[in-house]
Amino acid sequence: MTALVFNYEAQLTSCARGNQEALQAIYQHEAPRMLALCLKMFPERAIAEEILRESFVLIWKHAESYDRRLGPARAWMYSILRYRAMTRRRRSAATLPSSDGAQAVSLPESERQGKPSLILDGLATLSPEQQQVILQAYYRGNTYAEIAASLRAPAHRLRADAQKALDQLRERCQA
Repeated sequence: MTALVFNYEAQLTSCARGNQEALQAIYQHEAPRMLALCLKMFPERAIAEEILRESFVLIWKHAESYDRRLGPARAWMYSILRYRAMTRRRRSAATLPSSDGAQAVSLPESERQGKPSLILDGLATLSPEQQQVILQAYYRGNTYAEIAASLRAPAHRLRADAQKALDQLRERCQA
């Protein structure tokens, strides 16, 4: 039995033309995975669902700005989701006093624009601790202080490890 491949690009192009059914198809196909990612960053379901809704509104409003030369349509949608989540995290962090100077970790634009297989291959070359720092920062949106607490390591050392790891990924993706 052959499984049908979901064509994100075609659906996103239809969204750009005002086709609401295309947005509904994208939502039905991808919302469960996007919500799962939101729940990793925000365990409170109401917040995760709000971020998901905001993301789909932005996908609908800005579908015409998607440029396939910059990457796959699905990656474009997830970048919107991640941006909304990181904005929410920064807003929440701004309202809470931080005595440790917590700073959100984010992959530089060059890493976010790289090909997924190159990035995954690059991650495999990093030490287990570097992998954890990058994954917690990127997939969960954790700050250095949060990562330091979970890994029981000094934040300043993890910050240096993360920078070294990002440099290694950048070199690998540019090669």
